[in-house]
Amino acid sequence: MGGQRRFAMARCRECGLHEELCICDQRPRLELRTKLLVVQNNKERNKPTNTGRMIPQVLSHAELIYFGARGVPWDGGPLVRPDHDYVLVFPRVEDPEGQAPKPAPVLDPERIAALEANSQSEPGRTLAVVILDGTWAQCARMSRRVPELAAMEAWGLPEGPASHWGVRVPSEPSRISSFEAAIRVVELFEGPEPAAQMQAHFDRMAAAMQFMKAKRPDPRVPNEWIEARQARFGH
Repeated sequence: MGGQRRFAMARCRECGLHEELCICDQRPRLELRTKLLVVQNNKERNKPTNTGRMIPQVLSHAELIYFGARGVPWDGGPLVRPDHDYVLVFPRVEDPEGQAPKPAPVLDPERIAALEANSQSEPGRTLAVVILDGTWAQCARMSRRVPELAAMEAWGLPEGPASHWGVRVPSEPSRISSFEAAIRVVELFEGPEPAAQMQAHFDRMAAAMQFMKAKRPDPRVPNEWIEARQARFGH
């Protein structure tokens, strides 16, 4: 496939890959207990390299809302539902310019158990994990300037493998794509089985997207990614 032809080919509207590389028929559809709510900066809305849009494609109990759409008033209703208990996943530092800046606490099994127990203490309540989608700077601003997000306690994720999305280079190795963050959230709250299915889908997407961007010689998932996934999840 020549370079010019590669970049001119039509894309699938769902996965964003060239139509001949489309993996939509391989995409899992998972129904989990934990709800994921993705707040996406509107500038990311039509970028084929964005991964936040993939989350509701895979998780039936996920929702995507847009922030900053021109001419559209912000509606924070999905973030203040009375029957939802919200957990904001973003390592926001409290009082960063003050005398004692406070980093976000890290989600660990003990904290997750406490969050789940609190949500399950009353029938009909839903535990909703909020993920911010955009560049790091966009997400940091949203976490402070969107009133509903600013009112939430922010939590960081435990250390994990570096991103291999590859088509957008993070400013720091610890910063991962939104879909990779969702995989870690599902792994923490739901266990390795659904997280492994999400990782397999992400690996297929990343390999194909890197091939499209001339960063990989073919669209097949490399063996080292498969081995890393099996070591991590046991699948």
